Amino acid sequence: MRLTPHQITILKEVGLEVFGPQARLYLFGSRTDDTQRGGDIDLYVTGVHNTVAEMLAGKIRFLVRAKQRLGERRIDLVFAPAEGKTQEPIQRIARETGIAL
Repeated sequence: MRLTPHQITILKEVGLEVFGPQARLYLFGSRTDDTQRGGDIDLYVTGVHNTVAEMLAGKIRFLVRAKQRLGERRIDLVFAPAEGKTQEPIQRIARETGIAL
């Protein structure tokens, strides 16, 4: 995993602040591969059951707070599908390959 312990702590703290204690963050994508370089921080978020508008507002708050504390980094958030909704391919990949923070 190509995140420092400090970066992980910040991401978890921001996730708690924005999404609450029930939310879980998983790193997926290129940053899970120690042999690669660069890449954005791809996070899969579970345990958030809000309306689409609330999730969008939370995503914006998360990105602003994380970038304030981490510096300028590309961060992508993918949310787990809502109960009863069809899982998109990116959600399946994130769920299957994600590493819990």
